[in-house]
Amino acid sequence: MRILRSLKSLLRRTYRHFLRRLSKKELVIILSFAVGLILTVAIIVVLKINSPEKTASDTDDASLDITLESEGSEDTAATDTEEITIVETATAETKVESTEATTVLAEKSGTKNGYMNRCVFLGDSRTVAMVNYGLINDDAALAQIGISHPSFKNNTFINNAGKEYTLKSYLASHQAPVIYIALGVNGINDPSEEHYKNTFIDLIDNVMTQAPNSNVVLMSIGPVNDNGPYKKTVQNSWIVKYNDFLLNTAKEKHIFYLDFAEILTGSDGQVKSEYNGGDGLHYSGSGCQAIFDYIVSHPVPGISDDGEYKVKYIKPNPNRTKVTMDDGSGIDADKLQDLMNMMMETTPTATPTATLTAAPTATVAPTSEPTNTPEPTITSTPTPTPTPTPIPTQTVTHAPTAEPTQAPTQEPTQAPTQEPTQEPTQEPTQAPTQEPTQEPTQEPTQEPTQEPTQEPTQEPTQEPTQEPENNTD
Repeated sequence: MRILRSLKSLLRRTYRHFLRRLSKKELVIILSFAVGLILTVAIIVVLKINSPEKTASDTDDASLDITLESEGSEDTAATDTEEITIVETATAETKVESTEATTVLAEKSGTKNGYMNRCVFLGDSRTVAMVNYGLINDDAALAQIGISHPSFKNNTFINNAGKEYTLKSYLASHQAPVIYIALGVNGINDPSEEHYKNTFIDLIDNVMTQAPNSNVVLMSIGPVNDNGPYKKTVQNSWIVKYNDFLLNTAKEKHIFYLDFAEILTGSDGQVKSEYNGGDGLHYSGSGCQAIFDYIVSHPVPGISDDGEYKVKYIKPNPNRTKVTMDDGSGIDADKLQDLMNMMMETTPTATPTATLTAAPTATVAPTSEPTNTPEPTITSTPTPTPTPTPIPTQTVTHAPTAEPTQAPTQEPTQAPTQEPTQEPTQEPTQAPTQEPTQEPTQEPTQEPTQEPTQEPTQEPTQEPTQEPENNTD
């Protein structure tokens, strides 16, 4: 007590001595500085309290999970939406053990989309794209942008409807007859090949243990563009090596392997230009549609495809979109905005991409012949929306060399030589209406949108010869 009293008296004498030596002006300055310092500290504390919580990631590679927020974005998921349920639950009867001959899922003719009612998917941003394009139900996928297989088991996921799941809680309520594992591209640059393989095997064993009656399918890792923005984190040579690993693992564990990469890979070993989403890593709407069709046409043996397949689309909300940013995903601040623009793009653009092969022939072109000239202006608007910013960087280098050069040489020369020689003056409006309805099913959307506007003008024999030159440029 004596010590405390002596300290108090010492402080009082020091304080009085200090006040006597300072002028009023100096006191005002000191007090102003002190008040400003206190306010600054208070503001910092308030900002930290009100800032959104950072999601801690219990991962092996110390990844950083962030939740993106955008101003003015509304919560688009309905709070009273009906629960998306799997039509069929896995039983001992639906379990199929693969053999060496049946490990790689083979094509089956006459399959129906009802097969998808019995499937769920564990994946990364490529699976997120399938959901956002309206091809897979939101509740039928456990996926996150940038996630890698080592961190998948302990991660907390948020789907478009705002539901939170872990792998354990998801599999507990989603015992589907077929579980697809669509991972492996993130983290493929792991310096330790042993770590990459062991963590993948651990994830597979974990899924098989929690869903013993489900048929597990390992999906191959899809191709990329070796010269794209993600070239430092993923290369096709690494993909080929680890696809062999996944195939051998499927054989050893008597599960299945889906080699969808074969339809996305071009003759040069790169992702085909029409399937490139723009950054060389993610796939376009037509690429996602091709993967969907491949899954349906290569089903697990014995799994039914009865029933109608309906997708209850839920628009993605940037307010709750989680992204894993680390060395394995290759996502950094520079790539994040472009990636989110690609992932958050309005999904109705997925339906035009899916109908590029069929819908243009059945909807508008054949019904109204006089309105063929304004229709190119209508079809030109959806085509730039799926890939406005990314495509120029990628398709300029690959697309012109492989495919567009073949299409113009075959068809524009045949159409004008047959009909204008017979009746050039009487039926110019009928010839263009018949040809575009047949060609769009085989050709990309760029050719049908340009030809109809130029063919009906004066001489159809001259315009098609000019179109291929413009496309090759």
